[in-house]
Amino acid sequence: MLNIDKSKVDFLVTANMVKEVENLMANDFPKLDKIVAKMVERKIDRVYFVACGSPLCACQTAQMLFEKYSDIPCKSYSGWDFLDQTPNKLDEHSMVIGISHYGKTEEVYNSIKRAREAGALTLGVTRDQEGTPLSKEAEYVLGYGAECIWEIHLLVSYYIACKYINAIKENEEISKILTDMPKLPKVLGELVVSQEEKSKELGIRASKWPFIYTVAAGPMLPLAYKEGVITMMEFTWTHGCMLNSAEFRHGPLEIVEKGVPYVFMLGTDESRHTTERTINFVKKFTEDYIVFDYKDLNVDLHPMLAPMVLFVPLEYFYYYLSISKDHNPDDRRYYGGLVQY
Repeated sequence: MLNIDKSKVDFLVTANMVKEVENLMANDFPKLDKIVAKMVERKIDRVYFVACGSPLCACQTAQMLFEKYSDIPCKSYSGWDFLDQTPNKLDEHSMVIGISHYGKTEEVYNSIKRAREAGALTLGVTRDQEGTPLSKEAEYVLGYGAECIWEIHLLVSYYIACKYINAIKENEEISKILTDMPKLPKVLGELVVSQEEKSKELGIRASKWPFIYTVAAGPMLPLAYKEGVITMMEFTWTHGCMLNSAEFRHGPLEIVEKGVPYVFMLGTDESRHTTERTINFVKKFTEDYIVFDYKDLNVDLHPMLAPMVLFVPLEYFYYYLSISKDHNPDDRRYYGGLVQY
């Protein structure tokens, strides 16, 4: 196992995560309330998120809130998809939210530029309030000044979705999510302390696997892509892919056998039975599987908050998977301009 000082590893964001979440709720939620008020004033009838990588996965999760609890159309686009397949309905009644941590992702800020030129209401969500291409192009900017982007981007997109849904037509489930959000810092803080050792053991175990299939359904699906593709490939240099439990029977079923490893992410929402069915099938043929179950964490929060909560044991898991393979998750071969892409 690689012997490094984890406090100096940028990948591992658990140390400052709770404080960053608290600061966002205290300082930035009131700013987002003003944005939502502007959405109501403009009679926004369609919401588009534009992002890439982990921020896109956060947006896709928030999109599910619109789809499940409202009649408001919403779609999440990767930046180039928005530019190459710009939605036909893009006007003054459209809201386009671009998310980029450094504010320099060209396909995101150019998407916001195009949306603004079409008359859409635009919001740039980025670390720095000023001085980036995204903050320049967006009509409104939220500079959150934090580094735990999964929690921050989820909270920002969730809060906008929940507040706007309720502003148009109040929904009981959405109200429960909003009620439970302030409980997150305490829950996250407790998990930062309690989950490291267990996730370390699992990470060491998984480091022996040459590849990993990551399986989930429902609101866990974007998190599964973030962890099973983005994190696993970029930060741990581990081969694998993400599979949807709902589609497991249609293709992936045939490659289940001894020696094929899986990581399952299991929520407590309506899709739980779909992933449980896949787990029960895999267990018949191999012992090489790990289940991260929201239910096991014993937190009394709405099922749609599972992606925020389950992130903590997963963050530790992939950190220890990486260093158990003697790889520092901060190291890159190509990302960041070392080789032109």
